[in-house]
Amino acid sequence: MSITVQDVTSCGNTLPITGVTASGNQKGYPPSNVLDNNLNTRWSSKGVGRFIRADLGSIQNICSIDIAWYKGNERVYNFAIATSTDGTTFTNVLTSSSSGTTLNSEKYIISSTNARYVRVTVNGNNVNNYAQITELDIFGPSAASLSSTHNYEPSLTLSGPSS
Repeated sequence: MSITVQDVTSCGNTLPITGVTASGNQKGYPPSNVLDNNLNTRWSSKGVGRFIRADLGSIQNICSIDIAWYKGNERVYNFAIATSTDGTTFTNVLTSSSSGTTLNSEKYIISSTNARYVRVTVNGNNVNNYAQITELDIFGPSAASLSSTHNYEPSLTLSGPSS
């Protein structure tokens, strides 16, 4: 007998972000800072309901979003993630709060969805009404082919009284 395992899918394919825009920003803290792979820079905007929007350039399948929050080891941010194919009509896919325990990125898994735009709306944090993100990454599914074949011969052993 031969068993073949193939097409195992996970959410580990980093999708390229072609640009970011925001509902505003504090001077010196532009939206582009979330794409520089530097936890020492950030996008910052004062006010509840401030958002940052990432453009993937084309419609992609999305399954998770990683966000590193400014002072994420001290602050709990309240936020919503929404997706859109056209940049105008957004559908909420997650409403949550950050952990308040790490400066590193936190992974937020969503139901697999097709979209070109991802919008993160920040509704303040436990210290103030600022929206502050240091890094943003978006992930899609990646197929890992585990084409390994296992050959084995099943065996059966019976024990008990013989007749």
